Amino acid sequence: MQGVFEFYRNALPPRPKRPERLFFCLFPDTETSIHVRRFGEQFVCANDLRGSLLEQGRLHISLQHVGDYKYLRTKYIYAARQAGKAVSMHPFDVALHSITSFDRPLSINGGPQKRPLVLLGEGVALSELHKNLGAAMEKNGLRAAKRFTPHMTLFYGRERVPAQTVTPFHFSVNEFALIHSERGLTRYNLIDCWSLQG
Repeated sequence: MQGVFEFYRNALPPRPKRPERLFFCLFPDTETSIHVRRFGEQFVCANDLRGSLLEQGRLHISLQHVGDYKYLRTKYIYAARQAGKAVSMHPFDVALHSITSFDRPLSINGGPQKRPLVLLGEGVALSELHKNLGAAMEKNGLRAAKRFTPHMTLFYGRERVPAQTVTPFHFSVNEFALIHSERGLTRYNLIDCWSLQG
C-alpha cells in the first residue's frame, strides 16, 4: 500500500517556493481566443514541436507583474486594486502580428526549463496602459516594470522558433484584470477587473 501512496505523491507536479502570483493582464474576447488556440495547435503540429499548449482560457497579455509570494497577503491585493481603479483610458485595439520563442528558457513549476512560444503584439495604447498602470502601482507602494514586450504565450517547449510574421489577430480591449495565479496548479482566480471608459 505504501508503494501506491508513493506513486501518487511523485506524480503530483512540484509547486514553486512562492506559488502565489499576482499580476495584471488583459484577456482576448472568446472568438479571438478560440482562433489563437486553434492557430497554436496547427503551428505546433506543423513544426513538430514538443511541449505543452496553454489552455484557451489562460491566453492573455500580461501588463504588470505585482509579485510572487509564499502567502498572498491582503495588503498586496488592496494596493493592486487601488492601482487598478486609478487607471482611466479609452478602449483600444491590439494586433498580434508575429510569432517567436523567447531566447531565455523558463523553469515551469520547478521542472525542466522551457522556452515560451509567443505571439508578439503592438499598439501605442497598449504601451500607454502598461505605463499608466505602472505609475499607479508605484503610487500605491508596489514595484512596477519599466520595460514592456507585449506578447501572448501559446506554448512552452524546448525548441527555439525564429521570429516570423503571421496573419494578424486583431481584438478590442475594453477591460483589464487583476489575477491571482496558483502556480503549479495552472489555475487563475479573478480578483477584480476594470472597464476602459476614458
